[in-house]
Amino acid sequence: MKTKALLITLTLLLAIAGRAAAQEFGLVLLTVSDLRSAQTGSVFVPAAPAAELSALDEGETAFYLADREAAQESLGKALAGEPAPVNLGGDGVVKLYHQWNRETLEIRYRGADGRYVPQALAAIRHLFRCRLTGREIDVPARLIEIIDAIQEKHGNRTVTVICGYRSPELNAALSENSGGVAANSLHLKGWAADLKIEGVRTSALRNTAKALKAGGVGYYPSDGFIHVDAGRVRYW
Repeated sequence: MKTKALLITLTLLLAIAGRAAAQEFGLVLLTVSDLRSAQTGSVFVPAAPAAELSALDEGETAFYLADREAAQESLGKALAGEPAPVNLGGDGVVKLYHQWNRETLEIRYRGADGRYVPQALAAIRHLFRCRLTGREIDVPARLIEIIDAIQEKHGNRTVTVICGYRSPELNAALSENSGGVAANSLHLKGWAADLKIEGVRTSALRNTAKALKAGGVGYYPSDGFIHVDAGRVRYW
């Protein structure tokens, strides 16, 4: 009996030590039930780790938290389909610089015949990818046209993108740090961008964006950027 009790005690100690080591090194412990499920043909998939804002620079996080996007009616029925593209006066070429990826892109997204160039849209989608997960989503041509028109009005200077697509993981992580982050942000659909142009007043960018009457416009003078989106027309 003493030998049996000793074996049980040692087994428990090893299990506890193993669990602590797994947590320290980020390992996944398999249980007997996991192994049994594998024998019956089902696949064991460990849960994905929770998103951590620590992966981002503090300054970048601060910019994201500054965007207090005005609410849409919903992200469901009212915004079910991608917004229709419209030529707002841009020349069909955008010059973009992503502030955090430090990537530059100058590309013609609309041809002389008015058709959009799939390869160019894919390149813009990649530039707009989520900074936390690296995931990409389609960026509506209407949003690109808005950015192009703003750029055109300000001497075709390079537009700095602060935030493009925001994954649910990133938005949830931001929400945990600030109650002001929009739960139904159009960044989640790839329909929004926070941007600035070096040498151009933020108020001037806001006025240009509002004059387009093509979507939402948010104004953040203390942070030096504007929010534009392809949702309904609204200002804040």
